Amino acid sequence: MKELLKQLIFEQQEYCKNIVQDTVPRDIEEEWLTTTEILIITGIRRCGKSVLLQQMRSKLPEQDFFFNFDDERLVNFTVADFQTLQECFFELFGEQHTYYFDEIQNVKGWETFVRRLYNEGNKVIVTGSNARMLSRELGTHLTGRYIAVEIFPFSFQEYLQLAKVQLEARDFYLTSKRAILLGHFKEYLEKGGFPKYLQSSSTRYLSSLYDSIIFRDVMLVMG
Repeated sequence: MKELLKQLIFEQQEYCKNIVQDTVPRDIEEEWLTTTEILIITGIRRCGKSVLLQQMRSKLPEQDFFFNFDDERLVNFTVADFQTLQECFFELFGEQHTYYFDEIQNVKGWETFVRRLYNEGNKVIVTGSNARMLSRELGTHLTGRYIAVEIFPFSFQEYLQLAKVQLEARDFYLTSKRAILLGHFKEYLEKGGFPKYLQSSSTRYLSSLYDSIIFRDVMLVMG
């Protein structure tokens, strides 16, 4: 298990190198970076949680203890393996006190490990889907120890950034500029704000995302 974890750590570090440079910057509150509480980033599937995590990671001095649990090679990972993962971090990067965990809800019982990190004085930032991160277990194990941040698909302002539309205050007073802006707004209303769909315009992707949200998230909560 240890060799696999080290392999994944390096693969994920390499993959994340250019993510921040190629994405629209999301609004990051100073409190999220400075809080000593566990920061839990939730939101609808594919709204940009992982990208926000990387953008926050780039702003903090300690960046190495990052791990993404959304990998089929981790199907047998259990809460008992967190200790091994922590050992891998220390062996590879030395002592640090800031942990970043993406899609951590894939590991049953993750709350107990995160609570231990918190009790030892570490800063912990995690992401996960609304359906599982807002569970009863979360409240039981982490009550009074976390701040929950819910993010959403792109706002119209973020959509304009993705479309590389630059506006000045005077543009709102010019008929031609207002017409262009209105055209973008109509397109935004039609397409929505899911980042990947705005980049690909793939209706198959949107249909697949819809099915995942309904059958894997909404029905999970109802069940």
